Amino acid sequence: MGWCGLCRRLGRQVSCFNPLTSFIWFELFGEPTDRDVDLLGGVIQAWYVMGRLGAYNSSNLQMSNSMLDYDPSYDSDEASGVMPSSFHDISDVDFQDNWARVWVDLGTSDYLGLDVLLNCLTQLSSEHLGIKQVVFGGKRMGDWEEGMTNSVYGYKHFKI
Repeated sequence: MGWCGLCRRLGRQVSCFNPLTSFIWFELFGEPTDRDVDLLGGVIQAWYVMGRLGAYNSSNLQMSNSMLDYDPSYDSDEASGVMPSSFHDISDVDFQDNWARVWVDLGTSDYLGLDVLLNCLTQLSSEHLGIKQVVFGGKRMGDWEEGMTNSVYGYKHFKI
């Protein structure tokens, strides 16, 4: 298995993350409460909506690339000349015990979207919900059981 760019940035080899069809896994410090499910699910849902609207397009970073010590302006003509980017698809968020996962197709969005997600998750983890790790890619983490949808055994679900 080769090292993809994300693996190099993480400093370890994991199942490679294919931005067009991969899971993102979240290991929590404990089994999530209903409030925790809503918090994490809400962050993922907001991240997806922003992506569908073209927010993760590093080809059009006019404000961050400008000097903000003067009157900044946004050039809509310049923005319209940039290739649009759009997040294509996402699954609902599934939870089993202390693991959660979501399947994503980032479409033409770029990795700026992953940075935005990680920034949100860092704050969420430190103030509201303990996230032990986030893993990009892979088919199975922990003791995840495919097809398990019974809440008696720790399954929870957030509809995107």
